[in-house]
Amino acid sequence: MMYQDYTGKPKPFLLGSYTKFCNFPLEKSNLEYNMYIPPIHNIEWRFAVDTTKSEETNNLKFSVFPTNQHNDCFYLVEMDVAVVIENLESSDYSIKAQGNYEFSAMKRKLVLEIPGYEKIIDRNQGFFDDKKDEKTFKIHFTMVVKSTNLCDSVKMLDFYNSDESLYDVEVNVWGHTMYLNKKLISLQSPTLAELVETKTIAYSDIPFGVIFEDIHDFFQVIHGVDLKLNATNIEAFLKLANHLKVPRITEYCKEQMVVGVSGMTTNQVIYLAEKWSLWDVVPRKVSAAKSLADLKSQKWDLEKLNDNVITQITRRIFELD
Repeated sequence: MMYQDYTGKPKPFLLGSYTKFCNFPLEKSNLEYNMYIPPIHNIEWRFAVDTTKSEETNNLKFSVFPTNQHNDCFYLVEMDVAVVIENLESSDYSIKAQGNYEFSAMKRKLVLEIPGYEKIIDRNQGFFDDKKDEKTFKIHFTMVVKSTNLCDSVKMLDFYNSDESLYDVEVNVWGHTMYLNKKLISLQSPTLAELVETKTIAYSDIPFGVIFEDIHDFFQVIHGVDLKLNATNIEAFLKLANHLKVPRITEYCKEQMVVGVSGMTTNQVIYLAEKWSLWDVVPRKVSAAKSLADLKSQKWDLEKLNDNVITQITRRIFELD
């Protein structure tokens, strides 16, 4: 099976996976989507759909590539990739492509040529709803990491198997057995330590809107694993940190907001900071710019920011000029 999740104990322990459904507008020729693959949090990934030459080749080009690795950086990632162009009328007519691929310093991009573009854009073939104003076809994309060898990768801890040198408590988390380090947890949150002491964490103990994957990754950071947060989980981390009174995790989120959060614009990061009353995020982010080029690279949308933020940016411009 191509897709695994954290709802049960992975067999073997999950190295990382990612799955996404996206809609590709027929009037577009090229779109890119950001993603992250746990546990490879320090590498940012992107996949792209390109139909620029599809009318000539009858192929749809699908590509996957890391976006923030230097050419001389040694790394190796082996993964299974599957792409499905969904047929809305019957899955039997969906167009599928899959394979096993390796990324390295020498091989930095996967490109799949998926045949059948003429069928996809044919209104009678069932790949898009002709009655809708925006006509899109649906893509189901899945990656499962089989092996990694990276200079800056993040190796997740295996909470599903007991290791006396790492863990000292067994906890039932939403019906799943996890092995944790109570001493490390106690240093950061007496509230969470008391919960762990009961050896059961129920749904009612966790704020609404948080999923099991978020709890799993939250415990990874609690145990010292340096995960890179993203648009899908940073607010869940803030909820957990606030609810369980873990100030170190709140600071961890703020640090990542200052650097930039994958999948979020600068303005979205600022709105999130204001929502959670993290008032030092803006001044820290602005002061992190050591030149006008740095400040510009932060990509502020000034027309959609409040006057207080604009004042801080303006002041920093004069300081750097």
